[in-house]
Order: sequence, then C-alpha cells, then structure tokens
Amino acid sequence: MSEKKTVASVEAPAPETPAAEQKAAKKAGKPSARRGRPPLSPEIYVETASHQYNVTDIVERAKADYRATHKVGVQSCKIYIKPEEGVAYYVVNKVTGKLDL
Repeated sequence: MSEKKTVASVEAPAPETPAAEQKAAKKAGKPSARRGRPPLSPEIYVETASHQYNVTDIVERAKADYRATHKVGVQSCKIYIKPEEGVAYYVVNKVTGKLDL
C-alpha cells in the first residue's frame, strides 16, 4: 500500500499592517522634541543719547496692540523705530499702527 504523506502547511506569521509599519518607522526616525538646547532668542536693544529700547519688547507690544483689535493671527510684522520721535510704527498683516516708546 502506498502511504500518502501529508505535508502540514506552516503558516508564516502575518506581516504587520502598513499603518503599523508607518508608526514604527516614525517612532524610530523621529527624535524627541525636548532634546538639545532651546532655540536662541536674542535680546536686541537700540540705544540713543538718552534712551535704551528693547526691540523684543517693542515687537511684543506691537503684536499685542494688533491682537486687541483684530481676531486674525499675526502672519507678517514689520516695525519701524524712530527714536528721535520716541515712536515705533508697525505694519501687521497690512494694518498700520503706532506705539509710543
């Protein structure tokens, strides 16, 4: 008699789904956001014969003045400092304004 040999099929483990593979790849290649030093934020000053102005403070004041009257976020910001007049003029999102220094 002839014996029939049955070969048991060996199932390979199911491959990971594409979404799971993408998540694993993102975790492996992406460093954590808290590593290293924070970005440098320089303090810039303008000095005249009688006054000293912190430019970072003027920028924040111009943005705050704009936000007080507009709900749209700041997309662009240009500031013109005139120390001889004691005034800073600004243009935020094409809206002009004036700050006393």
